[in-house]
Parts: sequence; structure tokens; C-alpha cells
Amino acid sequence: MANKRFLMGILVMTLVFGMALVGCDDGLTSKTDPALNGTWVSGAEEYKFNNGSFEFSDRSPCMKGTFTTSNNSMTMTITQIYSGYPGFNFEDKTKWYSKADLKGYVPDEELDNFFTPKTGTYSISGNNLTLNGFWFIGTFTKK
Repeated sequence: MANKRFLMGILVMTLVFGMALVGCDDGLTSKTDPALNGTWVSGAEEYKFNNGSFEFSDRSPCMKGTFTTSNNSMTMTITQIYSGYPGFNFEDKTKWYSKADLKGYVPDEELDNFFTPKTGTYSISGNNLTLNGFWFIGTFTKK
């Protein structure tokens, strides 16, 4: 009987230790670079980054979504498109649309292409942000 209790104690301690390890950060999880936070402009184009969320505008709102970074690589995923975005001519020009909202109005292939995550590179040098491999690339200056 004492042997069973001892083994049960070992099992419980092993489970507790295992759960503690599962809950630890492995350092490989995608995060966001805090240096990106803020507003970056290039002519009429503007990116706003805030702790994993972004919004892009070109004279007026265009798209917003989420992003993650690792080293100098960034993955951006559009979650919503603004109703005034070029090519999407809706009567109400003041609304954000998700992929699900646009089903039936925009061909599926076009939606899939637009809402598929895009990965590219970024670099920050002083007040300049250079993006490459996304929808709108180039060098942006921090406001």
C-alpha cells in the first residue's frame, strides 16, 4: 500500500512538473517588435503599428489587421478592408468589412489572395522603416 502511495506521489509530481514546462515561454513564439509601434508615413501612405495590430491608409483608410515579427521578418494578415478601398465600391463608404462580409460580393479567389498572410522583411534605421514583400513596400518615416 505504501508503495502505491509513493508511486502515486511520483506520478503527481511528474504531472505538475510537466504542466509547468508546458506553460513556459520557449522564446520561439511569434512576438512583435516594439520599435514598430507608432505611425510611419511615405507621401500619402501611412502605416500605424500597435503591439501586433496594424492599419494602412492611402489618403483614406484601406485595411487593417494583425502582424507578428521574428528577427527582421514580419507576417501581416489583413482582417478587414475599408468600404472606400479602391475596387470595393459600396454605397456606405464608412464601414470596415471582414472576409466573411465580402463573400458573395468579391470572387473567392480574390478574397483568398487578399486575406492570405503575407511575409516579408523589415528594417528600422533611426526614424526610417523599410518594408519589402508586402502590399505596400518602401521606406516610411516615423511621425
